[in-house]
Amino acid sequence: MTGPEDAAAVKEGATADAPPSSVSAHGGNRELLAHPGYRRLLAAWTVSNIGDSALYITAGIWMKVMTGSDALAASVFLVMGVPAVLSPWIGLLADRVPRRGLMIANNLLTAAVVLVLLLVEPSGWLWIVYVVMALYATCGFVNASAQSGLLKSLMPAHLLAPANGMFASVDHGLRIVAPLAGAAVFGLWGMAPVVWATAFFFLLGALLLLRVAPRPVAREHEGESLARRTLAGFGAIASRPGVRVATIIMGLACVGGGMTNSTTFAVVDRGLGLPPEALSVAVALQGVFSIVAGLNASKILNRFGFARTLGVGALVFGLGYATQTTGILWLTVLGILPFAFGITLVAIAAATIRQLQLPDHLQGRGAAAANVFANGTQTLAAGCAAAVIDVVDFRYIIAVGALFAVAGLVPALLRRRTLDADG
Repeated sequence: MTGPEDAAAVKEGATADAPPSSVSAHGGNRELLAHPGYRRLLAAWTVSNIGDSALYITAGIWMKVMTGSDALAASVFLVMGVPAVLSPWIGLLADRVPRRGLMIANNLLTAAVVLVLLLVEPSGWLWIVYVVMALYATCGFVNASAQSGLLKSLMPAHLLAPANGMFASVDHGLRIVAPLAGAAVFGLWGMAPVVWATAFFFLLGALLLLRVAPRPVAREHEGESLARRTLAGFGAIASRPGVRVATIIMGLACVGGGMTNSTTFAVVDRGLGLPPEALSVAVALQGVFSIVAGLNASKILNRFGFARTLGVGALVFGLGYATQTTGILWLTVLGILPFAFGITLVAIAAATIRQLQLPDHLQGRGAAAANVFANGTQTLAAGCAAAVIDVVDFRYIIAVGALFAVAGLVPALLRRRTLDADG
C-alpha cells in the first residue's frame, strides 16, 4: 500500500539522524502537515486516541454506577498505572520489532482486549474490568514507546518539535471532547456502545498505519546481555547531559502534576465552594490552553531555545498551580493558563531533546525510561498527597507540589548551554 508519496517520505526521513547541531531552526506546522508520512501517522494516532480518551474516563464512571463505591471506581485508574513497571521490557520490544508492525498488531490486540468488557454485565464479574484495563494500559505503553521511535525514523530532525506539539494538541483536544461524548453515550445507552466504538477506532487506527512508511532502523550490537539491553534506555538518558537534565525537569514538574490529581476535588469543593461538576470546566480550560501551547511549541523553541522553554515552562506551571491555594475564583481560573501552558511546553521540549539525542535503536527504550521516571514521580506524588489530604490542609500540599515544579528552573539555568547545545 505504498506509493510515490511514501517513497518521498522515506527519503525525507533519511535526514532524521542528522546531528543535532545541524538543526538550526524548528519547522512550522504548515511544513509539518505537508509531510505525507506525518499526515498518515497523525490520522492513525488520532482515531486510536478517540477511543482511548472515551474509554479511559467512562470505565471509572461505569464502575461507580455498578458498585456505588468511589474507592472501586478510583481503583480502575490505579490499575492502569501498574503496567508502567513493564516499561523497560516494552521499550526493548519497541526497539527490536519493526515499530509500524508492532503498533498495528498492538492496535488489533487492544481492540480484542477491550471487547472482553462486554462480558462484565451479563456475568457480574467486576474483576474483568480491572484485568482488561490493566492490559489496555499495557497496550498504551507499547504504542507510546513504539511511536517515539517511529516518529524519529519518519521525520527530519527539524520537524520533531512541531510534530510532538501537534500530537500534544490533538491529545488534549480529544481529552476535552471524547470523555464527554463517551459519558453521554454511556448515560443514554450503557457501556456496550462505548466498548464497540473504542474497538472500532483502534481497528481503524491499525488500518491507517498500513499507509505509513518509515525508513528501516539499524540494529544494535548483539554482544551485550539481555539485562543490559533491557535497561539501556536508562543508561542512554543518564549518559547524555541534555537529555538527563530535561528528564529531571520533567520529573520535577510531574511531582506537581501528581499532586494536582489528588488535590483537584479539594480545590473545587473546599477551596472554591463549588460542586464537583465544576471540575469539567477547569479540565476544558486546561485542554484549550494546552492545545495552544502544542501548536506554538516550535515557534517558542525557535525564539527561546530549550533551556529557557523548559525553565520558564516549569516556573509558570508551578506558579499557575500555586494560585489554587488562594480560594479566589477569578485568580484560580486565571492560573489555569500558565498551569496548562507550562506543563505542555515542558513535555514537548523534553520529548524532542530525547528524540534528537538518542539513536534510532534506543528510541523505544529511551521513551520507556522517561515514562518510568515521569509516571513514577507522578504516581508517588499523587499517592503521598492522597494519603495525607484528609489530615493536612490541601493548600500546603499544593504549595509543596508548586515548589517542586518551580525547582525545575534551577537545572535549566545551571545547564543552559548544555540544553541548547544538545537541542
